[in-house]
Amino acid sequence: MFIDEIKEINSQKVKIFTDNGIAFVLYKGDLSKYGIKTGEVEDSVIDEILTDLIPKRALARALKIVTGRDMTEKMLFDKLSDDGYSDEVCEDVIEKLKSERLIDDERFIRGYIESKSSKKSKRDIIAALYEKGIDPDIASSVYDELYSEGELTSEIDLIKTLLIKRRFDPENADYEECQKEIQYLLRKGFSFDSIRSAMKGL
Repeated sequence: MFIDEIKEINSQKVKIFTDNGIAFVLYKGDLSKYGIKTGEVEDSVIDEILTDLIPKRALARALKIVTGRDMTEKMLFDKLSDDGYSDEVCEDVIEKLKSERLIDDERFIRGYIESKSSKKSKRDIIAALYEKGIDPDIASSVYDELYSEGELTSEIDLIKTLLIKRRFDPENADYEECQKEIQYLLRKGFSFDSIRSAMKGL
């Protein structure tokens, strides 16, 4: 195999570009260890790097990333990708960690919703989960399930808490003050019906 270019990424890493379109990241110390330089390199050397060295490093990196924290498949994929691992390597590592239940999107969804439901609206929670790679329909379904089980703070109670913190007094508030609070809560992702019910219940 022919190495077209060795491009420095930072003080520790380089990216190797081959003539057949394969690219991969190595530590600078690997260059001398494996005899990597521009020009012709033994196919067996490249095979060892691609099929053994890099997958092992990606798995070790993934385990380090997920230790002590929960994350979605997309979050882990993005982190590994940022480290220079190919899509195929990222996907293989994720499948391994899924089989060991070290990453579990449904577990992440449930934990995230339970931790945020006392602070955020359903809409904002679903939007945040979408940014983390979770399908909105799946997130919404889990939210509704948790709500039906009585695990979540109701949006009306949450709105009341926010209004109290903002020292909103419905009995003495004029039209302009009411509209200000309504617009604030709408921007937070609460429905108009929930806001109206909460204001009437204060």
